[in-house]
Amino acid sequence: MKDGSDAVGDWEVLNVLINTAAGGSWISFHHGGGVGMGYSLHAGMVIVADGSERAERRLESVLTTDPGMGVVRHVDAGYDKAIETAKEKGIKIPMINEAGDQ
Repeated sequence: MKDGSDAVGDWEVLNVLINTAAGGSWISFHHGGGVGMGYSLHAGMVIVADGSERAERRLESVLTTDPGMGVVRHVDAGYDKAIETAKEKGIKIPMINEAGDQ
């Protein structure tokens, strides 16, 4: 990450918690990913899509919050494209205003 925070595991934990709160059916938190045990943290999720209205709501919720957190993560790290995307999509991120005030 641009700000060097890729070595910090907080964002992955937050992603797991957000996906859980958003309604994911199966949420995972693991490490490795082909780069060696303990060198990389990952969050994953699955949403059961059984055709029900409940599943539809959960799909919309998780598939909005999960990529949205990716935008927030990159805004926090200082990526201009992420800031632009957040503004275009109407994602409310307090740190954008804070950065503009400095």
